[in-house]
Amino acid sequence: MRNLFLALLALNVAFFGWARWIDRPRELAVAASPATAIASLELRPVPAAPVAAAAPLTHCRSIGPFPDATLASSAADALRGHGLQPRERSVESSVPDGYWVYVEDLKDATARRKVISTLNAAGMKDAAAMADESERVSVGVFSDQKHAVHRAEQVQELGFKPVLSVHQRAVSIAWLDIELKPNEPDPAPGALPDPLSGTKTGAADAVRVIDCPAKGAGG
Repeated sequence: MRNLFLALLALNVAFFGWARWIDRPRELAVAASPATAIASLELRPVPAAPVAAAAPLTHCRSIGPFPDATLASSAADALRGHGLQPRERSVESSVPDGYWVYVEDLKDATARRKVISTLNAAGMKDAAAMADESERVSVGVFSDQKHAVHRAEQVQELGFKPVLSVHQRAVSIAWLDIELKPNEPDPAPGALPDPLSGTKTGAADAVRVIDCPAKGAGG
C-alpha cells in the first residue's frame, strides 16, 4: 500500500512538471517575449514644416493734412516721383469756423418764438430757431470775436442770457500713408505742395510727417 501511494505521488509530480514547463501554450510564450513586443513598434521622424520667407520689415508714416483731394493728389504725385507709393486716406474732422452766439434752455416753441420776436424787433434779423437743437435760438455766427462779443452784449441787454462759443465746421481732411523701410528716411515736407498756397514755399510749416494711426483708428 505504501509503495502504491509513493508511486502515485511521483506520477503527479512528474505530470505537474510537464504541464508547467514543457507543455506551455505557444502564444503565451510569444506574448511574454519582450523582444517581440518592442520589435512591433516603429518610430518615424515627423517631417519639419516648411519655413515661410520673412516679409521685409516696414513702418508706416502719414503725411498731411491736406484740406482737399486736389492738393493731396498733387503731393502724391510728388512722392511717386521719389519712388514712393502713397495711399490716400480721408478723415472727417472739424475746424473752427468763427464765433457763435445763441440763447439756450428754451424748453418749448412758445419760449423760442418770444425770444426770436424780441431779437428781431431789436434789429437782430438773423435770430432763428435751430433745426437740430430744438432748445436753442441762434443769434448769429461771426468771423471775428469782437463782433461776436458785441452781439452777445446786445442780447444780454434785452434780458436774455447769451452763450458765446467757437463755431465748428465739419470738413474732410486728406492724408497720405506710405510704407518705409527701416533705414529709409521720412520724405521732406518742404518738397511737397503747400496746402495753403499750392506751392512748395512754406510747406515745412504746413505739412507734418507722423506715424500712421493704428488699424481701425482715425488719422
